[in-house]
Formats: sequence, C-alpha cells, structure tokens
Amino acid sequence: MAKRKEGAGREESWAARVIGFTGGGRWLIYLSMALSALSSACSFIPFVAVYLVVADVVAVYPDFAALDAARMAGLGWMALGGVAGNIGLYLAALLCAHSAAFDAEYNLKLQIVEHLGRIPLGRLEALGTGRVGKVMDESAGAIEGFLAHSLPDTAAAFTAPVAIVVLLFVFDWRFGLAAVACVVAAFGVEAAGFSNKAITDKMRRHLVNQERMTNATVEYVRGMPVVKTFGQTAESFGRLSSAVRAYTDLALDVALFWQSLMPAFTAIINNAYLFVLPVGIALGAGLTGGAFRPFALDFIFYLLFVPSIAGALNKMMYISEDSMIISSHLSRIDEVLGIPALPAPAPGAARVPERFDVELDGVSFSYGEGAPLALDGVSLAIPAGTTCALVGPSGAGKSTVASLVARFWDVSAGAVRIGGVDVRDIDPDELMGCVSLVFQDVHLFRASMLENIRMARPDATREEVVEAARAAQADAFIRALPRGYDTVYGSEGVHLSGGEAQRVSIARAILADRPIVVLDEATAFSDPENEHLIQKALGRLMAGRTVIMIAHRLSTVAGADQIAVIDGGRVAERGRHDELLAAHGTYARMWERYAQALSWGIGSEAPNGREVA
Repeated sequence: MAKRKEGAGREESWAARVIGFTGGGRWLIYLSMALSALSSACSFIPFVAVYLVVADVVAVYPDFAALDAARMAGLGWMALGGVAGNIGLYLAALLCAHSAAFDAEYNLKLQIVEHLGRIPLGRLEALGTGRVGKVMDESAGAIEGFLAHSLPDTAAAFTAPVAIVVLLFVFDWRFGLAAVACVVAAFGVEAAGFSNKAITDKMRRHLVNQERMTNATVEYVRGMPVVKTFGQTAESFGRLSSAVRAYTDLALDVALFWQSLMPAFTAIINNAYLFVLPVGIALGAGLTGGAFRPFALDFIFYLLFVPSIAGALNKMMYISEDSMIISSHLSRIDEVLGIPALPAPAPGAARVPERFDVELDGVSFSYGEGAPLALDGVSLAIPAGTTCALVGPSGAGKSTVASLVARFWDVSAGAVRIGGVDVRDIDPDELMGCVSLVFQDVHLFRASMLENIRMARPDATREEVVEAARAAQADAFIRALPRGYDTVYGSEGVHLSGGEAQRVSIARAILADRPIVVLDEATAFSDPENEHLIQKALGRLMAGRTVIMIAHRLSTVAGADQIAVIDGGRVAERGRHDELLAAHGTYARMWERYAQALSWGIGSEAPNGREVA
C-alpha cells in the first residue's frame, strides 16, 4: 500500500507521505527542490554562452579584429557563472535535503519503535527479527536516501526537459522536432516497462521474498548447533531453501524483463545526434555562401547540445525506478505500522490502581481468530502481597496468564484487574510501572553490566545498582569481571552463564521496585548451585510484593500462599500445597511424579519397573 487515506475520498500520495516523515523540516525539502531546479537551469547557461560566442565569431569571419572584446569577456563570465551557479546551488540543495532526510529517518525509526512497543508482544514475535531489521534499516534508509538525493534530483530532472525544450526550439525548430522524436522514442520504451503491472507486482513480491529469506537465514544461523549435530544442510532446512528459491526465481524474472528494455532505452537517448544528423544533411544540402554559415552554426550547436538529453532522461528513468522501489518500501513500513496497537484509555479517562491485588475474572483468550482457546473462563484472585504459583503441563496456559496480567495481549472475554481496575483502563506506562517480569530467557544488551541493570530505572545511581546486584546475589561475579560493573557484555569474550544472566535479570527487577512481580520459569535452566543463589535473590525480590510464579520444579512453589493448577486452559485446582496434596487430585499426582523423578538415577528402577541405565 503506497497510499494512505488522508480524508474522506482522498488518498495521500507516496511522495507526500515520504515528505511527511520530515515533520517540521519539510520546508527544507521544498527549498532543496527549488535550489536544485535553479541549479539545473544554470547548467544550460554555458551552452547559450558558447552559442553566442560562436555566432559572433561566424558573423565577422574572417575579420576577427571586429569582435567586441568586452562582449566576449561578458559571455565568458556568463558561462563561468552558469557553472558556478550549477555547482553552488546543487550543493546548497543537497545540504538542505540531507538535513531534512536525517530528521525523517530518525522520526520514522522512532515512530516504528514506538508502535512496536504498543502492539501485542506475540504479533511482534510473529514479525520476525529479520523482517523488523529490514524495515528499520533498509526501508528507513531508503526513505532517507530518497529524500536526500532523489527528490532534489527529481526537481532538477523535471526542470532540465523544460530548459532543453526551450533551447531546442529557440534556434531552429526543425532540429528541435528531431530531438523531440528521440525523446518520444525513448519514453515509449520506458513506458512499456513501467506500465507493466505484472513486473511491478513481481518487484513488490521480490522485496517480500527478500524479507522471508532474511528471516529464514537468521533462524537457520541461530539453529546452527542443532543443524550440525544432526548433520543437516541448508537444503534440508525447508523454510530457508524454499525462501532462497522463491527469491532467486523472482530476481531472475525481474532482471530478464529489463534486459531488453534497458539497453534499448540507453541506446536511444545516448545517440540522440542520429536523429539530428539526417535532418541537418537534408536541410543543408542546397545551401551555399552566406545562407550556409548560420545554418552550419545551428547544426553544430545541436550536435553538441542534444547529448545533454541523455543525462536528463537518465535521471528521469532512475527517478521512476526509485518511485517503484520507495512505494514497495512504504508498503513494508505500512505492514508494520498497520498492526493494530493495544487500545489505550482516552486522555483523562485512565485510572490508577491504589492497591496491587490481581484478579482474573472469567478470562478467555485465543491467540488468533479461529485459533483454539488458550484460556477458557479462568477466574483467579491474588491478594496484594501474596504469592500465587501457576503449575501444570506445558501448553496449559500458564505463561498466557502472565502475559495477560502484563497486558502483552488483551483478553478475548472477561477481565484482568489490578487493584479492582481493569488493565485496559490503566495507561500502558502506568501499568508497566506496576509490573516487573523475570523470564527464563534473559536478554543482555551489548552494554556495561551497570547499564544492563540500570535499564530498569535509568535515573538510578551507581550505588543503587550495586545494592540491587548485591540483593540479587550478582555482585560477587560482576566484580570478578575484567572491569567490574563497567565490563561491556559480549566484548572481549565476556559472557555469562545462564544462572548469572538470570541474577542480572533479577537485579533489574529489584532495582525497578514494582509492586507486582511475574516470574516465568526463572530457575528453569539453572544448576543446583545457581538455583540456590537465584532462590535467595528471588526471596529478596518477592518480599512484600504480589507475585505470580510459573514453575515446573514443584519444590520452588511449595511455600506459595496459593497454588493454581492450570490444565487445558482452565483452573483445575487451587489451594495451598498441603491442601492440594490432601485432595489427591491433579496436583497430588504431579507431586508424586516429581518426587519419583528426583529419586531416579543411573542404575535405579523407574516407576514403570524398568531399570534406568
């Protein structure tokens, strides 16, 4: 979609949208286009000056002493002024355009990032890092390049033909018609290409397939350990191989389509003199003496001047191609910006919770239209300052509950409330100020350990960061790094184990100091020693807060104030550890299997009576 609706019955063109990205700097774009147009007009002044000089010389030939020296000098300065004006005005145009283009790229990237922060988290994951990266880098970069170079050149490209047409018909209209015939022939070839809807659609799909190939490549590279372990190849990775084939097929189609049109277009415009030469020969055949001199002057002028048509038309051709490419990039940007954001409360209508109990009231949720329910009528009350553990088989809906509390998605039915206030009525920033999340997969940025922890609260002092790390049992190993808290993660081979990275994540949550904490398998990948340290860190984090804890290791949830067994998207059981064991239900069976699994060992007998070896 290269166009967006601007109002009732009106659509905003792609050019207006691109200029719109500059915000308040659009006047610089208009100024750059005006300067570029003037620059293009100045580029023809030397041709006129040379013509006038030669005309004066021919008029007095062979009595060169009769030449007006002052007029000759003036024409020389006129030619030099045209060259200087062409260069100076074009440089000024580029300075204005680049200034606005950099602002536009910044504004666009900021707009995309802000929008990504407002859409459901699952939709963001579905986009893929490759696709988001290409939109942020390639598409935003293409917009910047178009504003910085193509738009000023567009003004010049459309000014040049006007100046050329004027000059072509000023001196001899017959030669002018011959040159125009060259332009018509070249445009006929170009129009045959750019009016082809099939190739336009292929170019759009070519960019889409390029995104898919990038996503598949990223996924393949990330899964390289698995690929090598099982002796697989890129060909065996179906998604990557099919993406490469689709991309290659379309790239070949596009290239083969242009292989005849482009050489024909180039051959015509670069040999415009071939259209003028026959006319000159035919017209000059019967001329002699005094009549031949001015005719010869015009003939030579046109032979020297018409090659400039090639430069003007080449620019117009590239601008036409750029417009197709930019239209495709805008479509990709629109696909991202068009993802519906989670609705925010109207200004002045947002509510702020005064307490921090969490309630799920008849919550049902599906991840997509037609998809099965991940949660079906779940009701759960978690009093403020208590811990609720969510347990159950994989895929039962535990993480979905956590996502809905943080409003990564909106419920399909029912309501999630904090302090009696529906999370949909809380300003998103206010909601994030209430909830800290600690996931099993921790992402650390290529920044110092200090900055990685401080991301939770950018205004925190160094002392506060160190105190949070100490509470998270992370201070000791951070100080042991080459530069302590100033060590940049990922530089010089500095990496952390899963348990250490998890404690950094907990330090972030402690520093954020939010009243509600969601722990999603926070100890899933830790060894016994790290688990002990993480449990101590979690104890510090959970103190006095409302906690929702998701865990497979049942030993970590036995002390919870409330345990909810989620199975098939429903709450199967709810109660304290002892109560659930006494009920001899789902939780009791899970606990029995968990206890048996802990007792297994090499050479011991498994519950099915077979020896484990």
